[in-house]
Amino acid sequence: MIRFLLCFFLLSTVAFSQTKFTVYFDTDSHQLTQKELNRLDVFLKNKDLKFIKIIGFCDYRATNGYNDTLALNRANYVYHIIEKVTNQNQIEIESKGENFTQNSDLKLNRKVEIFYEELETEKTLPKDDKKNLSQQVSTAKVGDKLILKNLHFYNRSGIFVPESRPILEELLKIMLANPNLKIEIQGHICCQMGTDVEDTAKVRALAVYNYLVNNGINKNRLSYKSFGSSKPIHIIPENNEDERNENRRVEIQIIAN
Repeated sequence: MIRFLLCFFLLSTVAFSQTKFTVYFDTDSHQLTQKELNRLDVFLKNKDLKFIKIIGFCDYRATNGYNDTLALNRANYVYHIIEKVTNQNQIEIESKGENFTQNSDLKLNRKVEIFYEELETEKTLPKDDKKNLSQQVSTAKVGDKLILKNLHFYNRSGIFVPESRPILEELLKIMLANPNLKIEIQGHICCQMGTDVEDTAKVRALAVYNYLVNNGINKNRLSYKSFGSSKPIHIIPENNEDERNENRRVEIQIIAN
């Protein structure tokens, strides 16, 4: 009997060990601030996720009934954002109101916790892009352009997400192994034609340039340029997130090899 209970406890622990992401709310509000919306946007767009449960919470400074309703409204608000961005709607929603162990820092109690599982997905490369970057460079001619696949940034910034590390390291190894290779790093954005108001494409191309320079590549072998949204792979406005991801990209053009 004891062995059975122990096994049950271990299985239960595994079953409820999903990863958690938390967003925070202002006092008496069920809507996120712009800062928290940006955090949630980055979280949703940079991972393949299956959402399991959304739980709303409040601090204790109101009646129990009021806090239950406010916490539920917070959970529903986040649910509708997730549903819109990911098309997932089979997500459990719960309100805990103030009925949990409260943190002495009250702002940490005004929250929604999002429980999810990260999905393992097989990345499908475009038709002529089955080779890795090293193989592509080895057969490339002057003037050829190569996309830096799996190079991603935090929303509207030149800051690499951790998943970008492998492609950056591969590019660095290529540059170190091929001392005659010169490249132009080209940034592109998605979603709307016209001026790149925040210069995001340039900032991202510059981020790759700086990474290489900071790791010992001579500046004379590098240059960078922004094309904004003027050279999309897919017609703008794009039809889906896959097309937007392919339009918002960084490429290298072979200048000499």
